[in-house]
Amino acid sequence: MRLQKKYFSIDYLIGLFLVLSGGSVAFVFNRNILTVLLFTLVFFGLAIHHQKIKKDSFRLSIISLVILIGFLLVNFLSGAPGQSFVKFGFMFLSFLIAIMSLLYFEAKKKSFLDVLRAILILVMYHSLLNFFAYPFIKGDLLVITNPFNEYTCSTFHYLFYYMPSRNELSSFSSLFCRNQGLFWEPGVLQIFLNLLFFIDAFVKKSQKKITVWLTILAVIATYSTTGIVILAIQLVVFFWAQIKRNILIAPILIALAIPFYQLMQQNVEYKMVGEGSTSAQVRMFDLVQQLVIAVDNPITGVGLDDQVYKTNRSKYSLNIAQLDYDSLEKGSSNSVLFLMAAGGLPFAFYILYSLFRQTLIRNQKALFILVFLLSVMSEPVLLKPFFLLFVMAGSLQVLRRLSW
Repeated sequence: MRLQKKYFSIDYLIGLFLVLSGGSVAFVFNRNILTVLLFTLVFFGLAIHHQKIKKDSFRLSIISLVILIGFLLVNFLSGAPGQSFVKFGFMFLSFLIAIMSLLYFEAKKKSFLDVLRAILILVMYHSLLNFFAYPFIKGDLLVITNPFNEYTCSTFHYLFYYMPSRNELSSFSSLFCRNQGLFWEPGVLQIFLNLLFFIDAFVKKSQKKITVWLTILAVIATYSTTGIVILAIQLVVFFWAQIKRNILIAPILIALAIPFYQLMQQNVEYKMVGEGSTSAQVRMFDLVQQLVIAVDNPITGVGLDDQVYKTNRSKYSLNIAQLDYDSLEKGSSNSVLFLMAAGGLPFAFYILYSLFRQTLIRNQKALFILVFLLSVMSEPVLLKPFFLLFVMAGSLQVLRRLSW
């Protein structure tokens, strides 16, 4: 089958890099280089189409960036000592990439969601290959480690990625490994898979449901508790809409829902009281500790530099029974609470309010915000370029409403 020429355009290359910026293994190992490359791609695209950029959008983008610079400067100057100016520079670059990407797709009059859906479908198919290939290639994996952040995983020729020591599924006699696809852990992959499900089920509403069902399978393969719960919420809304159209399919959907519910129940019990309860312990620790930090530093936070933040959060020890403190060394897993504790409540309010006002997805907006918040509250990804797209889209919308 001949591939359409449009899929080789810079639009899809930018879309691919944006998705990968949200937590891929490639960005874990080469974050700075790939971030600069992504910026260069978007800048090059904007330079080509600069005459099509709307003056009003450009003006609002500048205002939004000035506001962000103000927040970042206050945090840098008022936060804990030792913060890296270079890290703040790359943090600002992430916001800049997000705004420039929005301007680019607006100038091209190209639907960002169409591009995003195409990339996410590619991610989904790759993840299924990643999952089912494991039994055949598990003996040929190469262990790779990033010496700067100590992230370690196994790879098959840099095409497939796994963490067998942590994620092999004992219930399948270790035949399979929890699916992480191109990303640094299964919990990150599920975010993009659930986003694909949302787009196909509630935005595009394609008559061909094959992508929907394959995405469900891919989410289950991550064996992520958060991912399965988010998918369950979406399935309730999706199935209810299908039943209202045709009541006769209700028995079929109920029959399909029963094993899914049993899987979710088993997964939640494993994470809450079983051998995998460390994950729940860490999230509980994040919740309590970061709320305490936010209360103690409500205006400016302790600083957005993640290394300085880790050092300062160690001062807030909590007496939580049976908590595995060795699991806390990598910092916060909750983007929203990190934003409150590290950035301060005003900055967190600005980011979250902008998110609520986002305009990239208008269908089932309340459901989308719920899915998005649950996702970023389970992984440290909110301040990455891909997720900032939605934040900055809302920021521009807020400024547009306030402009005269």
